[in-house]
Amino acid sequence: MPELPEVEQVRKTLLPHIKGKTITKVEVYLDRLVKHPSSEQFIKNLTGRTIEDVCRRGKYLVLKTGVNQKLIVHLRMTGSLVAQASDLEAPPYAKIKFELTDGVTMWFCDIRTFGTLYLVTDDDCYIAGYETLGPEPLTVGFNPEYLAPIAAKSRKPIKTLILDQTVIAGLGNIYADECLALAGILPTRIANTLTRAEIEAVHEAANKVIAQGIANRGTTFRDYKDGEGNKGDNQNHLLVYGRGGEPCKTCGEPLATTKVGGRGTTYCAKCQH
Repeated sequence: MPELPEVEQVRKTLLPHIKGKTITKVEVYLDRLVKHPSSEQFIKNLTGRTIEDVCRRGKYLVLKTGVNQKLIVHLRMTGSLVAQASDLEAPPYAKIKFELTDGVTMWFCDIRTFGTLYLVTDDDCYIAGYETLGPEPLTVGFNPEYLAPIAAKSRKPIKTLILDQTVIAGLGNIYADECLALAGILPTRIANTLTRAEIEAVHEAANKVIAQGIANRGTTFRDYKDGEGNKGDNQNHLLVYGRGGEPCKTCGEPLATTKVGGRGTTYCAKCQH
């Protein structure tokens, strides 16, 4: 699933192509992707609207299409939003077409069709995962003073805790593994056993791995592409994720794998404690 850096890269690459453009036509080829309102109302309420800005919150893209209207897109496993010239063929797995002014078409594509779209007008729809998001890495609200008391009360493994979107928005499986590897913390450690220094290390590492992911245009293993259809490069800079059995980049020991909260997890048993 695209995480904060990947969705941020989509936002950055879409922005120059679609901001200020007016939506002249919408075609929905798979109705169930539109969660609110009905597909018919979705098309009606977007047609003629201008995309005023392209924002992001956690793993959600937020296209502002009016003073009181926004299109909220959750890419989930394999979704993508791509802008291209209108005279080009539709990209693979295209499910929704947005024709824009100035010869631009934006496509929502999804191989496994788990993505979701919500057109929210005057706050007429409550999106549980969106409304309850915690602070993001690289923001003022995400700091050790925020994280320490939450960890102190939690009996969950630290990886499970930092994957909780109500605690930290935008951190997913890739960057959670990378964060804990950089911080030197075992992903199975119970959160309330971490010292203040270790909490500070987790905080600093979360910021670093997210910043690195953004700088490297996101992580692509199979399906992820940005708003221009390009792959990321961060997969070439990972410490542990997807490298089970390979040598640790710090000590050379083979990296171990396990499951934490049902999520595949890679770590170094020597460097992480």
